[in-house]
Amino acid sequence: MFCSKCGNINPDHSKFCRACGTPLQPEAPTTPTPPPPQNTYIPPANNGYTPSSAAPNPPYQQGGGYVPPGMGYNPQPPMPDPRPPRKPKTGLIIAFVLLGLALFATPIIILSSLDNLKSNNDVSPNISSNIVLSDDEEDGPSPADASPAVTGLAADGFRYNYTQVFGGGEDIVTVMIYICGADLESMYGCGTLDINEILEADLGDNVNVVIETGGCTNWDAGYISDGEVERWIVEDGELRLLDNLGAASILDTTELVDFIEFSAENFPANRYDLVLWDHGGGSLYGYGSDELNPDGVLYINEIARALKGTGLKFDFVGFDACLMGTIETACMLEPYADYLIASEETEPAHGWDYTPWLDALGADPSIDTADLGAVIVDSFIRHNEPANENGDTTLSVVALREIPYVYDMLCAYMSDATDALYNQEFTMISAAVANSKAFAEGYNLDMIDIIDFAERSDLEGKGELEQALDSAVKYADSSLRSGAYGLSLYFPYTDLSVYGYAKDMFSEFGFGDEIYDFYDTFVNILAEGQLNSTSRSLKENMTGEEDAQTDYSEYDWYDNSAAQDYAYDNIDYTELEILWDDANDYWYLPLTDEDWDLLTAVEMQILLDDGEGYIDLGSDQYFETDDDDNLILNYGADNTWVAIGGQIVCYYAEEIVDTGDDSIFIGYVPAILNGTTYIDIILEWDGSYADGYIAGYRRTESNSEFGGAGTVGKGYDQFELGDTVDFICDYYTYDGEYDASYYFGDMMVIGDTLPAVTYEDVGDAPVLECYMLVDIYQNYSWTETIEFSY
Repeated sequence: MFCSKCGNINPDHSKFCRACGTPLQPEAPTTPTPPPPQNTYIPPANNGYTPSSAAPNPPYQQGGGYVPPGMGYNPQPPMPDPRPPRKPKTGLIIAFVLLGLALFATPIIILSSLDNLKSNNDVSPNISSNIVLSDDEEDGPSPADASPAVTGLAADGFRYNYTQVFGGGEDIVTVMIYICGADLESMYGCGTLDINEILEADLGDNVNVVIETGGCTNWDAGYISDGEVERWIVEDGELRLLDNLGAASILDTTELVDFIEFSAENFPANRYDLVLWDHGGGSLYGYGSDELNPDGVLYINEIARALKGTGLKFDFVGFDACLMGTIETACMLEPYADYLIASEETEPAHGWDYTPWLDALGADPSIDTADLGAVIVDSFIRHNEPANENGDTTLSVVALREIPYVYDMLCAYMSDATDALYNQEFTMISAAVANSKAFAEGYNLDMIDIIDFAERSDLEGKGELEQALDSAVKYADSSLRSGAYGLSLYFPYTDLSVYGYAKDMFSEFGFGDEIYDFYDTFVNILAEGQLNSTSRSLKENMTGEEDAQTDYSEYDWYDNSAAQDYAYDNIDYTELEILWDDANDYWYLPLTDEDWDLLTAVEMQILLDDGEGYIDLGSDQYFETDDDDNLILNYGADNTWVAIGGQIVCYYAEEIVDTGDDSIFIGYVPAILNGTTYIDIILEWDGSYADGYIAGYRRTESNSEFGGAGTVGKGYDQFELGDTVDFICDYYTYDGEYDASYYFGDMMVIGDTLPAVTYEDVGDAPVLECYMLVDIYQNYSWTETIEFSY
């Protein structure tokens, strides 16, 4: 296929030019026949919409990152004990894949300057804790005595590294790469692309690369067996099959143990590296998504058990997977490895670039691990530059021998935070959590950047904690606009149902102490603040029917005696009445300075009255206040809403990113791609564009054949020429009951350029406007609705 930009000849069916990365124009797919209609939805006359039919089953229920109580909301039941938490399949578990990054180009090796690497001697701590794995039989080894070669402490106060590098290029290295292909391979060939990058590397004589493949129904590489687990060795730029294990489950602790032991026994070395390749779900939901075993996943406590079972120490353990750059992951790995290489945020689909860092390792098997990690980070960021424009790429190199000290400083900081709670500073801490950089926004994974939280909460011990983290994160790069400093933290906030399971899971490797003394108090105040609230659902505003409150008494962590004496600063939502300003001709909601101090989010909600019920047009982060800081309801000022290609769509606000210089507004539009696949189209508004733009799309789990047990997919997909998009909407009765999801407007066909994102007039149909208010206790309350008619 000919590239019109650079003239390079590419293989047939290539999506991108190998030489310059320019998208190539494939044959336009035929337009699929829409599913047969199930319910007939006829919009009112003169509103600008065409008659539509119901969306295919299962119903697609929207919630804009939250689900309004009483508006198609199904409360999540507590998860069964004693299993660690698995993400409920009813939620929006999303498989991100960025097709635009599936570049098959030969990478250019550019070794980064390592001037930014920090010295191990930045701090001189007195180590007082060891984060170790323990179980019912015996405690695991402490970092100081885990390896016979390690005795005492190094001059900087930390333990010595487990891996002893000989130097002079004399080291023997065995790199173990565990590839659970999942949909990243079966749908997009990302596993095959990365294997090809591995085969292009010059490994030299001292580097062995052992690969295990599995967890995938269809491999692009014809020599890899579909639906089976196989082991390979890289030899002279080719893969040689070592073993076929049949239909084994690759996401099983015994399988991971067996792979590590197999690799070490057959390819002994003094340096061992392990890379886990697939989807990731962070501290709560672990690593991996297996197409062959849909419930398969390796939680971080299970990874700890596997690594302990091998008795091996690793030079580094890396996750070419989303969201695994967490303090909990680091604490879990500390007894078994010297470095963690992982991302705080979701990764683009193509992930790491394997050729540059394997070339660097092959050229010098004695390369310092932090230096090698810097090559991994730099090549990863450079390799995914198109995705970096969306600001969602991070990768860090963390020295695990410093993690016990970081853990001590975190415990001390949380102890100070507990004191702050007893000093009636819950409002400050809750606001700090709400405003801290969160990762996988909209998934309710409750992971925030540690330093960003410390900066915002500003408690005693902040400097010591930040210094410890700054020293432990040896190298990091990020395309995020702000707030990512190398390690994130699970902080229970939006989903308290999993808090008890998180505690049990993390305690297996010694994570807890003062951190959970603080959390226990915090979540009980949070829960009690919800139970004491007068917040109202949107349905309650429309019908007067009260919604049942969440019953936290069934959770082991709930203890209202720990929080009942707290002086709560609740907003009395029953007193918030919409008023009319005669002088200025607008409706407004009176809010005091004290009310604003208790709010963490404000979003406008819009419902379109079609004469038979309401179309949920979604939510927007935009709001205005008057000179007295009252919230203005002035939708009728221009009667516009978000549109794609001139067509009104249902849009749901998701995140506001503060860059320091600008605010980026991010949200999504529900749709069906090519008649079969439920997606969220991601829209962004920032200072670089006069209007919004389409950043890509992500698949939702509504029609997914497997859920990955809570892991999050990589990156955003990109539309291709000829893709068809059917927009969909949620529909409610006048009683506020969810009716169904319907096609909304006309089918759109993607052309040479993506359609524009604008605001367009919604027509003559009456529109209901209200605001959703979220407070420091995570209460979601809706104001009264105001109707605007034309």
